[in-house]
Amino acid sequence: MTLMHPLIVLAAFIALAALFIATTRQTPVWGKWLGLAVIAISAPFFFWLGAFSERFEAGQCYSNAFGMIGNSVAKTSAPADLAEQIRALPFYGYETICPDVEAAAKKLPNAGAQ
Repeated sequence: MTLMHPLIVLAAFIALAALFIATTRQTPVWGKWLGLAVIAISAPFFFWLGAFSERFEAGQCYSNAFGMIGNSVAKTSAPADLAEQIRALPFYGYETICPDVEAAAKKLPNAGAQ
């Protein structure tokens, strides 16, 4: 996770808190504190929900890329050449960028074959 993501979450929390305070002028002070506490307590849930959504999309991307690699392997007539092309795919462990892998997998021979 980069530093930018927590900063965005913090900025969103501050914006929600400011909006809440601005819309509750007639509310007693204890009500404002209670509202701010509810926002702070619910923030991790929404953070988790966003992280789950991102992982789901990444999983779909990888499934698509691996499907193309599988199609290419199943239809190959030159396994040694294909093996070299697969080794050249941009896999970098946890730093792998799936759209890059997907774009490279589309260039494999027979990647679109069914």
